[in-house]
Amino acid sequence: MFKKVKRHLNDANKGYFEHQKFAFRASFICLKSSLTAFIHGIYPAFFEYDTSSSIKKMYKDMKPIYDFLEQKDKH
Repeated sequence: MFKKVKRHLNDANKGYFEHQKFAFRASFICLKSSLTAFIHGIYPAFFEYDTSSSIKKMYKDMKPIYDFLEQKDKH
């Protein structure tokens, strides 16, 4: 178990707490996006572009991870 965690942290090029902060931030963004999308579904005038903007920003944050995985899959 610890080897797998260590390998993941090495792949992510992050320390434990740096990774934790990144993961918690991603979780918060997902939670916020879920809530704003839900409210927008009921009241379309509220949070008109919040969810899509959050998803776009999150993709930008995660792009290095996608690039790393693509490179890893090629080898």
